[in-house]
Amino acid sequence: MLADDWADPTLLALLGAALALVLVLAWSIFRRRDAQIPVRRLLGRVATEATPVGLFLRGMFVPANEFFSRAPEYPPSPSGGVTVHKWTGIPEVFSAAEVRAATDVLRLLVAANPEVEIAFRSVEKDRKVWDENSIAIGCHFTSQQILEGCDPRLVAFRNPDAFRSLVSQEVFEARGGMDYGLIYKGSHPASHRAFWVVMGLSELSTEAAARFLRVNAQPLQRLTGTRPFAAILTVPTARGREGAVLRSLQPRPSWWRRLAYRKLLQRLAGESGPRSA
Repeated sequence: MLADDWADPTLLALLGAALALVLVLAWSIFRRRDAQIPVRRLLGRVATEATPVGLFLRGMFVPANEFFSRAPEYPPSPSGGVTVHKWTGIPEVFSAAEVRAATDVLRLLVAANPEVEIAFRSVEKDRKVWDENSIAIGCHFTSQQILEGCDPRLVAFRNPDAFRSLVSQEVFEARGGMDYGLIYKGSHPASHRAFWVVMGLSELSTEAAARFLRVNAQPLQRLTGTRPFAAILTVPTARGREGAVLRSLQPRPSWWRRLAYRKLLQRLAGESGPRSA
């Protein structure tokens, strides 16, 4: 009877389908885990240590703490006008562009470590917090302090519209429809905590830098390994946040990485290729 059951074509088909489903699920899980290994290596301590990650965003305010919003007039009028609402007691607001940039970075971080704990920090009050892994989004005091106080020192910000490479001394100045973004990975020399900066010379290039990091985390890891780095991106303003390409990668990738990932480097740099990578 058992032999007859196993010979049943319907039963064999069901068993084959079940086995195929198990194999597909196993392969999907393996591919997902395998894809996150380079991202975790790139992010390093911010994705692998079971400690809070500080997130620094630039807060903005007005003296009276009064903000206004628009909404369609209700009940609707023939003119289709708007109603202006006043909101009081709001001590601080954040740029929509920098919030979108932070969202891109957090998507990458949570994908690498779903249990990561994010601690929102104040640029003003927490400026001396060097004892936790941190990420600074946008151009503000903490971002500049990280670039100046963490190792290695690779890039300097020249207020208001340029980055200067401390390796090649090249200057990247925003002008003529060309903007620049920066992705920096380093560590504090005393606490040895990991510090990241994702910023641009404008809100557009800050968004572009964050998107570039999220989309190209795996290629960046293949080029940099687990080392600190500074990636300067060219952002043509007419192309928006999707138009960023790699302009400079410091320190320069090792010779074997440049050889093994030559096509990858060319893709990240666009058609013209990187100027100093």
